[in-house]
Amino acid sequence: MIERPRLTLSSSPAGRKAGTGQSAIKRPATTGSLCLALCLSLAGAAAPQAARAAGPVQSFPVASGFLASGQIPPRGTLVKAERIVDRAGEHLLVVTLDSGPSTAAKATPGAAERFELFAVLYTRKDKAWPQTWIIEDHVDCPGLDSSAKFFPDYITVTDLDKNGMAEVTVPYTMSCGGGVDANELKVILRQGEQKLALRGTTLRNTRVSAAYGGEMRFDPALSLKENAAFKAHLKLVRDKVYVED
Repeated sequence: MIERPRLTLSSSPAGRKAGTGQSAIKRPATTGSLCLALCLSLAGAAAPQAARAAGPVQSFPVASGFLASGQIPPRGTLVKAERIVDRAGEHLLVVTLDSGPSTAAKATPGAAERFELFAVLYTRKDKAWPQTWIIEDHVDCPGLDSSAKFFPDYITVTDLDKNGMAEVTVPYTMSCGGGVDANELKVILRQGEQKLALRGTTLRNTRVSAAYGGEMRFDPALSLKENAAFKAHLKLVRDKVYVED
């Protein structure tokens, strides 16, 4: 399913040589001055990107070509890729969705009835990117309406506990049924080996009085005081995505 310096020029007062009363001779722009102007222009263009790099945990979006150069082939369709830097090193978060025929005996020929979701964190080791952790889920639903999707706008990289280690939060839904049921909803947070989750269902039929779904369950570990910030964040993300119609 990772975030540069400013050049300053100083000059003597206009029209005077420093330390004299003589007028300065105007000369045509040299190659060196043109190069310096170009450098200043490029530095200014990079300023918006630099604003995202504040703090110990940084993240930047990356393109599929960058993944290919790191020999990380996406599994299925690329949903989101982020380059992350924290005190543990440099990482790549790759979020993908794959679909295809069901593996069940009663599968519908030619129909996409199996959906697989992957969110994988890779960590740089010299020139390689070994896998650090994976969030993996699937729905296999032959003969019924089925679907799965991530919410890429709400896949977040944070440092809620201020320990310099990135937390990655990934929300997604899966469905298998008649098309009107509340869908399964999961919001997963990973920080290294730690995994915390909010699970429940989407909220349906909100335009009329008989809305249904919207259940929510937290992992028991989220009741611990030290995980309070994680619990609040998971609910915040869930509240952004759980209303379906």
